[in-house]
Amino acid sequence: MDDNLIRIWSVSVPKETIDELKKTLDSNWLNTGKKEKEFREKVKEKFNAKYAIACNSGTSALKISLSAAGVRYGDEVITTPYTFIATNTSILEVGAKPVFADIDYNTLNISPRSIYEKVTKKTKAIMVVHYGGLPVELNEIRDIGRYFKIPIIEDSAQAMGSKYNGFKGNGIDGDYIGSKGDLIAFSLQVIKIITCGDGGIVTTTNEEYYKRLKEYAWFGVDREDRIPNAIDPLSDDIIRLGYKANMNDITATIACVAINNIDEQLEKRQTIGNFYRNNLKGLKKLTLIKYPEYSHPNYQMFPVHIENRERFAEFMLLNNIQVIINRRNDKYSIFGGIKSDLPGVTKADEDVVLLPCHSGLDGFDLFRIMDKIHKYDKL
Repeated sequence: MDDNLIRIWSVSVPKETIDELKKTLDSNWLNTGKKEKEFREKVKEKFNAKYAIACNSGTSALKISLSAAGVRYGDEVITTPYTFIATNTSILEVGAKPVFADIDYNTLNISPRSIYEKVTKKTKAIMVVHYGGLPVELNEIRDIGRYFKIPIIEDSAQAMGSKYNGFKGNGIDGDYIGSKGDLIAFSLQVIKIITCGDGGIVTTTNEEYYKRLKEYAWFGVDREDRIPNAIDPLSDDIIRLGYKANMNDITATIACVAINNIDEQLEKRQTIGNFYRNNLKGLKKLTLIKYPEYSHPNYQMFPVHIENRERFAEFMLLNNIQVIINRRNDKYSIFGGIKSDLPGVTKADEDVVLLPCHSGLDGFDLFRIMDKIHKYDKL
């Protein structure tokens, strides 16, 4: 490897961030305040979200979403094992049990049929992941939720800016992920499309969930609706055990600048995603995942199926191109070990690899990646 290494991720921080941070630091108010509120308003405006709560990480966003949905100790949450572990450690942290559903091997997203088959009397919520920024089949999954009266939590850590069009084939991009639904949790971690170092946001269309989210985000207290007296800054009573999950104004300042630049970031990733899809078709050793008509992904990640994955990774690294994998969560002891009834997960866990996909790539980088993949295909 050398300085010409094409990395799997990059970090994008707009230049004006420093100037805006100086204003916040000079204001002498660094805790949750007007910048945090400004960021929430920007999220609501951009993604047409009814309510939004900002917090200190995507994992915190999942935890307060689970708590707002009423998930408690001993409950079951149907989820996917094909995701980063934070999706499912958040379930463990609230005392519940992840119940793993299978995925569609072609899209890598959770299977609605498998969700349906996993529902029991203990099921308190369904957690879905828009893997790599590709929206799940939300219409079918929401129908399952309505039928069983179970809320849907969308782990949208990878899906900021993605759109879902439930009316297949009408040529319309659809609605932003986060504009509709029960509880939609986003991450602003350092490698995400917009970042503030680390942070999260939850959107909802449900006013009761919104009230609960505000309380779970800060020690069980609604910071906006509390009525402190002259000497007591807290509410007169606290009825929920909340977390310390609020976003401070330093973090929110970075997030405000980032979301102002989100369209540029999304356009770059669309260019990269379209380049890959147009130039990696018809290969012998590489197969693109399926992009259904209802999906308009943001290309947070670009997963592909590859023959002889370890050999491919070694070949690419020898050519100064980094690729990585995700691992099925049930391989880890904390989740109880490998489940034998997940054929889609098993198959994907053997051949999926993530290609570099980020705004730090230029045209020559993409040419290098394509060229090496085509050479591997001929080995």
